[in-house]
Amino acid sequence: MTTGDQGLPLQGLRVLDMSRFQPGAYLTRMLAELGAEVIKIEPPGRGAPERMIDFTTASLHHSKRSLALDVRSPDALAVLDKLVSGADVVVESAAPGSLDAKGVGYAHFSEVNPRIIWCGVTGFGADGPYSQTAGHDISYLAQAGMLSRLAEPDELPDQPSVLLAGPIAALMGTIGILAAVARRERTGEGCFVDDSIADSVMWLMGEDIARAARGQQPWHLRHPARATYRCADGKRISIASAEPNTWRALSAGLGLDLGEVPGGPPDQADETRAKLADAFATQPAAHWVATLGAAAVTPCNDPVDLPDDPHVRARNGIVDVERNGVVDKIVRLPLRFSGVDADANLPRPAPAVGADTEDLLREAGFDDEAIAGLLAGGVIGTAS
Repeated sequence: MTTGDQGLPLQGLRVLDMSRFQPGAYLTRMLAELGAEVIKIEPPGRGAPERMIDFTTASLHHSKRSLALDVRSPDALAVLDKLVSGADVVVESAAPGSLDAKGVGYAHFSEVNPRIIWCGVTGFGADGPYSQTAGHDISYLAQAGMLSRLAEPDELPDQPSVLLAGPIAALMGTIGILAAVARRERTGEGCFVDDSIADSVMWLMGEDIARAARGQQPWHLRHPARATYRCADGKRISIASAEPNTWRALSAGLGLDLGEVPGGPPDQADETRAKLADAFATQPAAHWVATLGAAAVTPCNDPVDLPDDPHVRARNGIVDVERNGVVDKIVRLPLRFSGVDADANLPRPAPAVGADTEDLLREAGFDDEAIAGLLAGGVIGTAS
């Protein structure tokens, strides 16, 4: 039995999420939003470590089911064998080789279910000299060459204020899993998907790496035609007017003679930036957004602004989901499919830890007596 949403592309696909922290949670969130049945396997009690932050639980674990299982218990292997035998995909984020060393990794479960697709999300990949190195988002951005591009050449870059590396790896892992599913349709065989966070970020740096190998300098980070400016009401706008046609539209819309797109010495660019700053400061942000669309001008929103942004509202991109008496703002999957009800992938509330344990074990073939024994032994937990 599956609970995937009717008509969504991955309906009928069953995913076991054994990962910890955000990268794996982002990945399985996407699979759930695409219609897969995602079962979050997490420790009884407090659950997976990312649940320590409630809004993280709301945003990353919505539309999933929760099975509370102490995988360290010897009796957990029989439960996992049953679950994996009926699953299509497993996602985990343990250190390379650590699960196999305990007998609960791909080596074991690929024998239990030869069709299983096993995705290991790790910082630096399943092999290589850094494979056992610990890290966080900044580590992977730094290793992959992206962090150095997030600051001026003479500046020391800091950790960006949003997570980048983990979500990028989640997207790559999702693509890898879907490719493995397509391969399995041809061959009947599952496989191991090695999803490296650092490698995923480096893939995005491909053009910069190729440019550097040719001895060319990177694009300038600061440019008055691709920048943000503060307006009369204190709000900010973003302009992306670096092409001749958008630059001309900007000049006309502001009533300024801005000449050609700046490309000369920094002092000339700074002069242009100052001229633009003075012009934008004369009207509120909404005025410029409404009148300078041809110049690629958009609002520079803060996260708190987005639920009321007219474009976001028109596309129903953020929805309210009530959970435990609190209304969470949940961002929807940014994909729509023809032939599928537009509301088919509306998010469901994140489950409490162990909310679906007993139902899932019954679906896997465990009777009430066996479930009671697992509960009594602390192998599983429920939300009650």
